[in-house]
Amino acid sequence: MGALDESMLGGGGLIRPLPRLVRESWRVAVDQRLRWAYQAAARIPFDDADRFVFFSDLHRGDNRRTDAFAPNKPLFLRAMRHYYDTGYTYVEVGDGDELWQNRRFADIRRAHAAVFDWLHRFHDAGRLYLILGNHDSGRRLTDTRLKDGLRTCHALLLQHRGSGRALFVVHGHQADMLSDRTWGMARFAARTLWRCLFAVGFQKWHYISAPGEGHHLVHVPGWLSRRILAQPRRIALRIEEWVAPRRLPVICGHTHLTAFPQPGAAPYFNTGSCINPGFLTGIELADGQISLVKWTWVGETAVRSVLQTAPLAAFA
Repeated sequence: MGALDESMLGGGGLIRPLPRLVRESWRVAVDQRLRWAYQAAARIPFDDADRFVFFSDLHRGDNRRTDAFAPNKPLFLRAMRHYYDTGYTYVEVGDGDELWQNRRFADIRRAHAAVFDWLHRFHDAGRLYLILGNHDSGRRLTDTRLKDGLRTCHALLLQHRGSGRALFVVHGHQADMLSDRTWGMARFAARTLWRCLFAVGFQKWHYISAPGEGHHLVHVPGWLSRRILAQPRRIALRIEEWVAPRRLPVICGHTHLTAFPQPGAAPYFNTGSCINPGFLTGIELADGQISLVKWTWVGETAVRSVLQTAPLAAFA
């Protein structure tokens, strides 16, 4: 496989590569942070009989206008019931709660009591892992904390009992200098500028039209959409550069952009998010298959569809 480069981002010249010194500094920082997360990861043995579902970036808020998750809560609750009843382990890949815009976790817990009831059900069944993202805390990002009495971690390393293959699960903000190294400034912006913009109706909803057709922002001109999405694509590229030589499959969130690689490409998967209007995206691991899934409403029925799927062994 050839070297990854920012020229792969495309964008018709609108997405310009960063200066070389900036790129190299960024790569060094990403390597340090991802190595740290890998070493800190909770080791979880599994086999093909186990089932996992990975959701990220719910950004649960206080149920007010700036709560991006609130409109999708009924759909998410339907999905939770499905996964609980069918024996899945629920993994939240970071940014489950929005503690940059909201200062008090108690407000979030009260607003989304039904969601936390489901989290406790999964926990009581021994089928819950909560990974910390950058929005999950108003404190230093290397701190760990309890959420409503539920233990959190920085990353998971799923290790297949039969083959020894590993699957790394981490939020992904470790590859984002703004959200990781300058998190205090980013949090301030979220509590002021972004909260005000959301309050007047400006929301950066990501949209996936079909597998392989890329992403764009709705209600935003195409040229501006490409500009805005340049940074999350660079973040994904940094993670791809880190996992490619290691042949270590990784599941991330953070960018809100779904990703499902072709066999032979850098094994970078992304769950997308749970705050797109009317649909959720996530990753499932079951029966040796890894799948990108989407939940939507058809009338009053919550419908799950598989967008892409492949054997996990194809990415080892």
